[in-house]
Amino acid sequence: MLNTLESLRELLKETFLKDADIAQIKIPLTNEIAIAIKVDLENSLNSWIILKDFLSQTQRYPVINACWGASIGCWEDNIKSEDFFSRFYFSEEYPDMDLSPQTIIARANLYSDLDLDTFLNERAQLNTYDLDAQILTELESTKSQFGSAPSELEIKEHIQSGAIATIVDLEHYLFDWEIQQQIATKPELGSSSYLDWYQPKGQTLALLLLPTPHSWEALAYLAWFGGSKAAIPLLTRWHQTYGAKLVCHYGTMLQLLVKRKPKTPQEALELSIQQVLLAPCTTMLSGISIRNHARSLLIADRWFIHERP
Repeated sequence: MLNTLESLRELLKETFLKDADIAQIKIPLTNEIAIAIKVDLENSLNSWIILKDFLSQTQRYPVINACWGASIGCWEDNIKSEDFFSRFYFSEEYPDMDLSPQTIIARANLYSDLDLDTFLNERAQLNTYDLDAQILTELESTKSQFGSAPSELEIKEHIQSGAIATIVDLEHYLFDWEIQQQIATKPELGSSSYLDWYQPKGQTLALLLLPTPHSWEALAYLAWFGGSKAAIPLLTRWHQTYGAKLVCHYGTMLQLLVKRKPKTPQEALELSIQQVLLAPCTTMLSGISIRNHARSLLIADRWFIHERP
């Protein structure tokens, strides 16, 4: 693993980052360091691409981060005062437990597919806060979007039979209905502007090289408001299935590039369910349904995942 600023300078000497400011940042509860590179809004993505391409040499995964506190002076002072590696939110997720990144990674590696299914089922129930009201909202939205919708009586019959018990069950049913109507996958059905990446204008930026080659393990070092317990396994799954790579981490926002899109509407819906249950603000703040998010995922090569207080 690359550990010195001199080694990094040598690696970057033929790139536009050859004269960029760089600094080391100690990571709490470890003997590890991160290496920070000064970037700006205009060159941050190209900088990330360069360091991602050097991953085999550095063994350090690059992630773009922004400072949220007031500027206190030079770039290095700002990034060192930011406390990128705070353990505060991890302590809420794992009270009275070891909060070192390696221990969090080890716990996440023990999180099975059954654990993920349990997590998603619990989140589906949590997001079903008033099913009758949610049914009316979704039926009205469907009728407005397509000109027709299943009847409320039809939905209620499925509730009585037990086929629909949560908002996720309802979205499954309505999406199947839309597929039968041959209207489920039309990309012109809605805007995907809610997936536009956040641009941290006027904020101090740093490209952090973390002491891991794996993008999903970044969430054990950098606290994300959506947590790490289920997020690390899901990011692992999304990387394996879709080639999803974390690019930006802004505390409440994760921004990823994706190599492969879902192959079918049904696969896109399952992916949409995972993302929305992990981070409800991804769609909630813009009023997008799980179904419409699935339609966006069929054509998107960038993901924006958002969870905030």
